[in-house]
Amino acid sequence: MILLPALLLLAPAASAPAPDVVVTSLRKLRIATQVDGGKVTGCHARVSSGDEGIDRAACAATVTCFNGGVTQPEPLADCVEAKVAALVRERGGQ
Repeated sequence: MILLPALLLLAPAASAPAPDVVVTSLRKLRIATQVDGGKVTGCHARVSSGDEGIDRAACAATVTCFNGGVTQPEPLADCVEAKVAALVRERGGQ
């Protein structure tokens, strides 16, 4: 099982929550994965960020990054962060 905190610093947009609210909720996020044969086969938010969409995006990003060969904790966190940040930007963050 891998636990992964996803930390983001995001600039606000008119429709996005304040950055301190986003950062606070993401600091709480803990991802749990099931790994079989060197591949992630399951993922869930063990501790939610408070936003189900971000939790799902972090799991999807964890699966994509890990199964793509990024298995060390720090590079994996960077990979997931970049993917989740892209989602938040699409939703109205900057």
